[in-house]
Amino acid sequence: MLNPDVRHLLTDALRPPHGWRIDAAVATTYTLDLNSLLLAPLSMAAYDQVGNGIDGAAPHELLEAIRRYAERTVVLCQAGGIHVPSTYRKLTVFAEESIIEVAPPAGRVFHPKIWVLRFTNVTGEFTHRLVCLSRNLTGDRSWDTVLSTDEDPSATHQMAARPLSGFLRELLDLSVREIPPKRAELVRDVARTLRDRSLAVPSPFTGGLLLPFGTSEGGAWPVPARADRSVVISPFLDATTVRKLPAGATIVSRPDTFNRLGAAALDGFDTQVLQPHADAPPEDLSGDNETDEAGDVRPWEVKTGLHAKVLAWDSDRTAHLLTGSANATSAAFGGNIEFGVLLTGPVSSCGAAAILKDDDKQTGFTRLLQPFQASTEPEPDLTFDIEREIEEFHIALAAAMPVVTISHADGQYDARLDVARPEDPGQTWVRPVTLKPQHDRPLEDSTGWRGLGHPDITPFVAVRTRVERDGVVVERSSALRAELVGAPEDRSNRVLRELLSKVEDILRYLALLLKDPGIDDVASALLDSTNDDPAGDGSWGSSWADDLILLEPLVRAAAREDDSIDRVKALMDDLRDADGKLPDLGADFESLWHVVLASKEAR
Repeated sequence: MLNPDVRHLLTDALRPPHGWRIDAAVATTYTLDLNSLLLAPLSMAAYDQVGNGIDGAAPHELLEAIRRYAERTVVLCQAGGIHVPSTYRKLTVFAEESIIEVAPPAGRVFHPKIWVLRFTNVTGEFTHRLVCLSRNLTGDRSWDTVLSTDEDPSATHQMAARPLSGFLRELLDLSVREIPPKRAELVRDVARTLRDRSLAVPSPFTGGLLLPFGTSEGGAWPVPARADRSVVISPFLDATTVRKLPAGATIVSRPDTFNRLGAAALDGFDTQVLQPHADAPPEDLSGDNETDEAGDVRPWEVKTGLHAKVLAWDSDRTAHLLTGSANATSAAFGGNIEFGVLLTGPVSSCGAAAILKDDDKQTGFTRLLQPFQASTEPEPDLTFDIEREIEEFHIALAAAMPVVTISHADGQYDARLDVARPEDPGQTWVRPVTLKPQHDRPLEDSTGWRGLGHPDITPFVAVRTRVERDGVVVERSSALRAELVGAPEDRSNRVLRELLSKVEDILRYLALLLKDPGIDDVASALLDSTNDDPAGDGSWGSSWADDLILLEPLVRAAAREDDSIDRVKALMDDLRDADGKLPDLGADFESLWHVVLASKEAR
């Protein structure tokens, strides 16, 4: 149970089962990293390069995955919870409409971390998967948990998906602005097809219940006052919740969290923390870690160390385990939007005792832990309090419906940010996330930037707030999604034409769109061709291209009668310039393409 030697990747959890493909995906997250969002479609497309991260992904495959799956994906995140990217990628334009900022009532946060995936097969049937995590959609390197469960009629034990269906429907009412109709309908449709389904209870558990906290179908604090044995794993705690725990419970948390509570609040509990070698990945311990833009860590989240959230208790012969997004705090079970899965099973293999078990057959979770004695008196953490204050300010700023207006003159663009400012706890600067930090401007009711290029246009605004109080200085950043007004209607197509500005780039992309099991050698030769370019300038001879990329793959695709030709047609339409002209791929391509297209339309 919670064996640290058993690792799971979110990218693997997003891959379709054999014989199925992604039809729709709905995700929720507290914080969101735009680069991590771009990797999700690559996982859904099951490309092998996904394991190398965003920088190691094949560019043409990443582009196609995002274009194909982004419009089938909705990601709901906490307003003000988007990380400011250190590098803004042009590909983000294709995923912008996937992002929906939501805001629960004041003083609460949107904190669930799930993926709901709907797959379809050649017969048009649907099947569903729930991935319930403690990790946000970010590149954090912390200790987290993930539970992945599919529909499986053959599974002995099932749990009803109806609470999850209702959870998705209610989330639409939390959006800070009107949701694009197609995205809202996608969420409603996934909720509809999921409503009467059941998900398999993962072995060795024998029962399960989906718990959407903070909604009309949510639950209350689940842990009983008494239990034979109990374990709480939570990076954040509060005294009110600790007092509810069964006597003698083992509590696994972070040193700073324990010290904020003080020894008296933890008296009678077995307090544990991660050992130093486990508290940070090897990259961090060696000092070779990569740092993001300063200040993008949220007060209720951590990038390394313990971030898992598990409540486990054993009563008689039955073990219980709640996994998901909820910390052991009164806010998590008293108003925050959270999601968890409560599993039950035999104490011999599930629950608190199983988590603490360690023997020669299996590496136990306890091997990562060591006892911790909290400070005698609670240690006030002014930094933490200010971080929370800045977070609430950014949430209020996102909910104030910021608008970025684009105007065009003399071949350049000007941008103006208008927003009704809530009370600022300190000093705040803003800029489009496509610009470097030196373009920060003090936040006013109306703030502007002049002389922008087309790639600089974005609805995402970086917000940086600095607060100085009692000798403590705290600076935090986040990115807000604004309403974009006046931007070129063909902005995404312009970006596409920039990304595919060379003939060889287009041919690579065509090879991918047309690829089938019979043209692996053709695609490989095509992707490696620039290494053998005799001219050294990336240009290709037209006869080579005609023989390989144009003839064989097009003919095969036309014979397969799948959607390959439709995808190529959509690409060609998007690549047309303002005069309706296509890039020059040669007269032979034009002739062959018209023949294939006419043949398809004549069927």
